[in-house]
Amino acid sequence: MQQRHANLRKLAISTAESRIAECGIQGLKARFVAKEIGCSVGTLYNLFKNIDFLIFAVNLKTLSALETLLKHASTSSTTGAQALRSITNTYINFTLSNPNLWLTLFEHQFTNPDDTPQDYYQLRINLFHILEAQVTDIHPNLSAHDIALESRALWAGVHGICMLNITNKLDDDGYTLNDIATTLISKFVGERKEATP
Repeated sequence: MQQRHANLRKLAISTAESRIAECGIQGLKARFVAKEIGCSVGTLYNLFKNIDFLIFAVNLKTLSALETLLKHASTSSTTGAQALRSITNTYINFTLSNPNLWLTLFEHQFTNPDDTPQDYYQLRINLFHILEAQVTDIHPNLSAHDIALESRALWAGVHGICMLNITNKLDDDGYTLNDIATTLISKFVGERKEATP
């Protein structure tokens, strides 16, 4: 019985992931998943407390996949500047290849925020650590506080560019998504500032 539940759980996550990838978070319904994996809605809710937890399981897979890709991008470069460019390109390519799964990371909120498992926060922090290592390489004199702050500011900039592109809010005036992101990274890499006292 335990093995059957484990198999059903994996199948439910895989089914939900495919559905979100195809139709977005709005297209995911418990009844659809239950039918696809051959169980009742009641059984599905024995596997997951509610639909929020099923979506969260998909988000964990998405974050884990993204972390693996970004780690590879960061370690395949010889300097922090090259790594930031590689990380940025990898992030952009991921959003373009998986727009609905990527959007679900930010669109989904637990009905009760206190239900959000700690796994989510840890994975999110892991992504920032990848950036922080490269920022440290580029700006070795910055304090840990400033490294963390600059990493988040940089991520926010790249993330914003991707969000504008996916939601068709980035004006099509001849400048590509990669052009804009490359300019952002170049400006960041070229900056030099003293550590905060």
